[in-house]
Amino acid sequence: MRAAERTERQMEEIIEGLIQKVGLTAEQADAVVEFLKEHADKLPALLSGGGLGAVAEATGLADKLPGGLGGLLGGGD
Repeated sequence: MRAAERTERQMEEIIEGLIQKVGLTAEQADAVVEFLKEHADKLPALLSGGGLGAVAEATGLADKLPGGLGGLLGGGD
């Protein structure tokens, strides 16, 4: 399997997981994936160490997540 195909398959798995496990629509899941792509440089800091919610809120990312997902991480209203 080529790298591009593997990446595409991984993205599809993430989208499907967001739809099934989080209850997002396909459009919301696509928006989350796009958001994650745009902020990929910040993900290691968000996913390592202390609480994800505190880091997401401190960086302002929690308030920018689409579909109200910021509230799941301690941000958003």
